[in-house]
Amino acid sequence: MALKFNSILGFLLALVIATVLFHVSAAHGGRREVLAGSWSPIKNITDPEVVEIGKFAVNEHNKEAKTKLEFEKIIKGESQVIAGTNYRLVIAAKDGGEPHQYMAEVWDKPWEKYRNLTSFKDLRCNEEKGEQNCLFA
Repeated sequence: MALKFNSILGFLLALVIATVLFHVSAAHGGRREVLAGSWSPIKNITDPEVVEIGKFAVNEHNKEAKTKLEFEKIIKGESQVIAGTNYRLVIAAKDGGEPHQYMAEVWDKPWEKYRNLTSFKDLRCNEEKGEQNCLFA
């Protein structure tokens, strides 16, 4: 009976030690999980799919705002997986020859062939209105 108890106790001790080591490893960056719903940086902003999303954002904004922005490149971006993928991109585009930066958000569901521009903002400071908050300045 004592031998069976010692075996069980040894197994439980080994399990506790393994669990503690796993959590310590994860806390020090040994394992990183992306949680559904959290924003993650886009590692390859020149990926053709990401560039296509950026061009889509500029084209849709041009249609909605009746502007003539010209897409140049993606500066940085992040994505979020929720019933499709949300993209939040900082885009360089020319406005009448002058380069500016814009923040675009696009919701993409490729299996439904659905893509929607949900937000498009100029990232320049709005000095005329006295706003002090400049995004990505």
